[in-house]
Amino acid sequence: MSRFMKVKIFAVFAVVFAMLAFSGHDADASSKKVYVTNAGNNTVSAIDTSSNKVVMTVRVGVWPAGIAIDRDSGRAYITNSSEGDSTVSVIDLKSNSELAKIKVGTSPMNAAVDASTKRAFVTNTEDPAQTITVIDLAKNTVKGTVKVGAGPFDLGIVGMKLFVSNVGENTVAVIDITPGNILKVTEKIKVGALPVNMDVDPASGRVYVANHGDNAVTVIDAASNKVTATVKVGTKPWDLALDSANKRLYVTNRFGDSVSVIDTSSNKVVNTIKVGKEPIGIAVDSGSKKLYVVNHADVSLSVIDTASNKITGTVKLAPSTDSNYAGSPWSVAVF
Repeated sequence: MSRFMKVKIFAVFAVVFAMLAFSGHDADASSKKVYVTNAGNNTVSAIDTSSNKVVMTVRVGVWPAGIAIDRDSGRAYITNSSEGDSTVSVIDLKSNSELAKIKVGTSPMNAAVDASTKRAFVTNTEDPAQTITVIDLAKNTVKGTVKVGAGPFDLGIVGMKLFVSNVGENTVAVIDITPGNILKVTEKIKVGALPVNMDVDPASGRVYVANHGDNAVTVIDAASNKVTATVKVGTKPWDLALDSANKRLYVTNRFGDSVSVIDTSSNKVVNTIKVGKEPIGIAVDSGSKKLYVVNHADVSLSVIDTASNKITGTVKLAPSTDSNYAGSPWSVAVF
């Protein structure tokens, strides 16, 4: 991504990009790894959860932002968001090797995997055509694109509905992704200012959207496509991680250096956790009761015990070497 485009996004958002968070996996906590995209280094770090040590670094494309994991195949899909790259790296998490690099639209930010239909969907945030890209996971090829709205940023799946946040027009687009359907937007839901990242709860049929511009989280009922609540959080919320088993939603407040803890049964903030500088990416592992927060400006990862809401560890990550941009880590996932 050009320096001009980075400055442009700072001017629009008062900030830069984001990422998609993921919750737990059924394996024992000791066998899990935490994966962090290092945007300035063009790498992904693998962290052992038992030691909080970086055990592997994988080279990907330019300015890796989002990470989505297909848990059935053990593959990660990394969005390389530089305008000049605009690809998705497919990583085998067993061998830590790149299997493919798929060309998509301009400046892909986030991806979502639909394992049931073997498709992935990618937001092309700066694409003039305002599209998402559809990828065939079996072939690692592009199946097509769908026009969704201005500045598509993040996305989530509930049943056979795909929800896409459009940061450029303050809406969430809804697409019916039932196999055989022509993919198109069927409805747009008005949300708060600058809707960036999202998380979904398929069990309860809820969609959660972080509105970076008005310090709030919008709650959407996926069945009716209606906004059911707005929850005020900290300064400039960026990303969300849902622990549905414990009815908690965690929200990074990028310029509040904190994480808001929301009780999803009441839609009220019940705690605020201080973390490092400019927390953005976040992931929760309900099985091990651990929360992982990427501190963009600190170039670190905070490890939090969700039972006590206390920081139990900090992992320092490598500062940027391939870019003059100081903050390197961006998104995080657990697998």
